[in-house]
Amino acid sequence: MISLITYLTRQDLVVETTEDIPAKDLTFLRCAVTKFFTENPNPDDMDFHALADKLKISPHELEEVAYELLTGLLKGVGKHKDVPVTTYDPEQIKMGLEVEKEHTDSPAIAQQIAKDHLAEPGMGDYYTRLKKMEKEAKREAGIKND
Repeated sequence: MISLITYLTRQDLVVETTEDIPAKDLTFLRCAVTKFFTENPNPDDMDFHALADKLKISPHELEEVAYELLTGLLKGVGKHKDVPVTTYDPEQIKMGLEVEKEHTDSPAIAQQIAKDHLAEPGMGDYYTRLKKMEKEAKREAGIKND
């Protein structure tokens, strides 16, 4: 992936539609939009248009990227989101919620991530295995376990 500075200085990236954006640059745009909203939780339209100008893309096309991201979030996270949490070992879910807090502030998203890990074939004890592996790695590295 290219850096934001490199991206902003490229003159060849002025495009008319998202179909004209190479896949790797569409990924960059998704990251740029995510970063923008993370740093500007309640932006006005002018701020978003200014981002589009910096990225050398039309505001309409950048809005398509934002809508795509929003649609993905609203559909929900996780391949197993429709599987009841009661299907899984409650202790594993509890451990999973704690571990997945590293990646999100949302308990709902953490739960979906945990369910996806626990649903992997033969991995109903995923978090027990993860805990064991982490302890072993710390021991080998000479780091004191908690």
